[in-house]
Amino acid sequence: MLSHRAALSMFTSSGSASEPTEALAPDDLENEALERNLGQREREIMYIVCGQESATVQQVSEHLSTELAYTTVMTTLDRLFKKGFLRRKKEGRAYLYSARLTRREIEGQRAAGLVRRFFSDSEEHADLLVSCLVDAVHHYDTKLLDQLESRIRSAREEHAASEPKSGGDR
Repeated sequence: MLSHRAALSMFTSSGSASEPTEALAPDDLENEALERNLGQREREIMYIVCGQESATVQQVSEHLSTELAYTTVMTTLDRLFKKGFLRRKKEGRAYLYSARLTRREIEGQRAAGLVRRFFSDSEEHADLLVSCLVDAVHHYDTKLLDQLESRIRSAREEHAASEPKSGGDR
C-alpha cells in the first residue's frame, strides 16, 4: 500500500474524471488535505472494498449494513474514485474498484484530522486541552483510557529506540 505521506496526499485529489496517478506529489498535502473527511457511508464502502481485492457496485451493495439504491452506491464509489481513494478498471460493462488505502491508513487520516482540528480550533493551551481530553476519555470508557496509556508508552519506547545513541564524549 501507500506510505503515510502519500496516503495523506490522496486528500488533495482534484476530482477530475481522469485516472489519478498512484500517489500525488507530497507538496500537494497542505492543511486542506485533512479537511476532506470520509462520511459514514463513504467509510463503510471503503471498508468493504478494503476487505476485498476488488469489487463491483453490485458486490459492494450486497455487503452494506443498510440497503441502498444501486445508483447511490455507484455514485459514492465514483466520488471515492475521483477523490483518489479508489482505483477502478473497466471490465465488460462494469467497473471493478480496488482500495488505494488500507483501513489503517483511512483511520490514520481520520485521527490526524481529529487531532489537528482539536488543537487548531481552540484558543486554549495544549496542556489544558490534553487534560480535558483525558478526562473525557476517562468518562467515556476507562478501558479505552488504559489502552491509550499503553499506546503512549509503546510510542515513547519506539521513539526512544529509533533515536541515534549519543557517544557521551563531550
